[in-house]
Amino acid sequence: MAMFFFHLTEGDEVIPDTEGLDRADLAAVEKEAVAGASALVAEAVQNGETDYWGRLDVENVSGERLLSLTFACSIHIDNVRAQPGCTESPRAHRQADRLC
Repeated sequence: MAMFFFHLTEGDEVIPDTEGLDRADLAAVEKEAVAGASALVAEAVQNGETDYWGRLDVENVSGERLLSLTFACSIHIDNVRAQPGCTESPRAHRQADRLC
């Protein structure tokens, strides 16, 4: 096992990881970074953010950057309402790119 540090950048803010995590190898580090980024994006969406991005930079104990993972989530919501008599759902409208 080796110690890895997952430093987070959100916008202009850098949040250093001062504790680190023990992981077996770079594959485990990559899996951890993807899971962390996924959780951050999910939390941002749940909090109503519609344009969120960040980066995780993973370093070893020597400060050597081993991995950089950039993530982003952009959400655009169209209020599509079915017209009277239309049997298709709003989702079907968007998928077909048409209205009833």
